[in-house]
Amino acid sequence: MNLIHFWKSYFALTSNFLVSIVPATQLITLLGLLLGVHQTASAATLTFEQASVGTLSTYTESGFTTSAVSGPWAVSDSYGKPAPFIQFRKEAGLNPLTATIQITNDDSKFTFGSVDLYSSVTPIPYVITGSLNSTAIFSFEGTVPNTFGNFKTVVNPNSNYLIDSLIISLTNPAVTCCSNPMGLDNITVTPISTTSVPEPNSSLFSLLGLPVVTWLSRRNLTPGSTIRRDKKLS
Repeated sequence: MNLIHFWKSYFALTSNFLVSIVPATQLITLLGLLLGVHQTASAATLTFEQASVGTLSTYTESGFTTSAVSGPWAVSDSYGKPAPFIQFRKEAGLNPLTATIQITNDDSKFTFGSVDLYSSVTPIPYVITGSLNSTAIFSFEGTVPNTFGNFKTVVNPNSNYLIDSLIISLTNPAVTCCSNPMGLDNITVTPISTTSVPEPNSSLFSLLGLPVVTWLSRRNLTPGSTIRRDKKLS
């Protein structure tokens, strides 16, 4: 017989008995309070569909704000996956140029799934960092080989980690032939809300007390009556 022991209590109830007097919805609530509840909203894809063509400063979509941190970011409606997308351009003969954007969700937590990267004639070196409360939670980097003008999806290997800030940095390499546009599109993110666990001596005990009171009532016992406790698990 499996037993469930309550904190700071001398009651021991069988799991079968507990389920018989507690509706499923209340049982789920109890487990949620014990373990903490993560409520996940639907995933969002930031496509820049409503962004104004021209210089990018900040842009908000699906509750997420994309901010240009460094580099000459601009919104282009002449290309994308599909158009529009955001890009920055490096002129021929100049040194490599790194440009960075930041994605936030009003200081709320979220997860990051993937992003589509683009370059016209060069590979795409990238660094992607997710932070929570100003502390880096994950950071990964790599180089997408020359896409020959196509987009390449980069998937986050840490997509289950909660963050409140995402930084994406791309480096436009030096080329002598021509001006090179580099950019990104379709950032997939999922907003997360977390329900905190209450203190053990507050609402949790009120909920846990409900099945105990019900049990006492059904057995015609008063709160001062003696309740038999099993000494061991079997």
